[in-house]
Amino acid sequence: MTINPKIAGVIIGILCFSTVFAQENLPQMAEKFYADKDYENAAATYQKLLAQGESADLYYNYANALFKMDTLGKAILYYERALKINPLHADAKANLAFANTKITDKVETFQPFFLVDWFSSLGKLLTTNQWAYLSIGLFAAAIILALLFMFSSYRQLRKICFFTGIVALLLSIFSLIYAFSQKKYMEDNPFAIVLAGSVSVKSSPSISGTELFVLHEGTKIEVLSTAQNWTEVRFSGDKIGWITDDSFEKI
Repeated sequence: MTINPKIAGVIIGILCFSTVFAQENLPQMAEKFYADKDYENAAATYQKLLAQGESADLYYNYANALFKMDTLGKAILYYERALKINPLHADAKANLAFANTKITDKVETFQPFFLVDWFSSLGKLLTTNQWAYLSIGLFAAAIILALLFMFSSYRQLRKICFFTGIVALLLSIFSLIYAFSQKKYMEDNPFAIVLAGSVSVKSSPSISGTELFVLHEGTKIEVLSTAQNWTEVRFSGDKIGWITDDSFEKI
């Protein structure tokens, strides 16, 4: 049986249109599923959206659906990923803090020297690209001020341009440092979240190693090194041991 080429073209056109229409309406579908408390379908739809491109809001919404499904570890993982892209995402911060109250392992927080903490917080005010653009803008301003200093005949203006140009140049350098720092953090984040219900931390990368302690779902750990199917991790500042690679996922 032969299919009329015109009919075939219409069918293909309808299928293509339906696919595009469905993709364009995925955000609305996800929101409706979530509003109807159909969290499984909401999470599945957010997964499809994340396959098309990541964003802090998508990670946040996906984490909310996972949290409602009592998938604590993955919910915390995706709240962390939302904050990795946008450290100032207030809702992700608040929900992560609440989710962390549900985990079994309580981390002993270490308070860094206030200046270190202040500089670290300052670096999170902007994204990598924003720091880079700011650096370029300040450097351009420093050049303009330098030219005004060299060619202006007004002493007061030359004085203002000199000192303002120095400040702009220093701020440009600091912005560039922050841009590289944020880029390194994005590409080489050493932290991970335990996804297994519980995992035994061994003294060596072997199932026969001595059990040092147990970590539970949702706990944040720092990855130190790897060996075959094992990873050396640090928890709560000073607790170090080995866990299997399938028990966690990196942020």
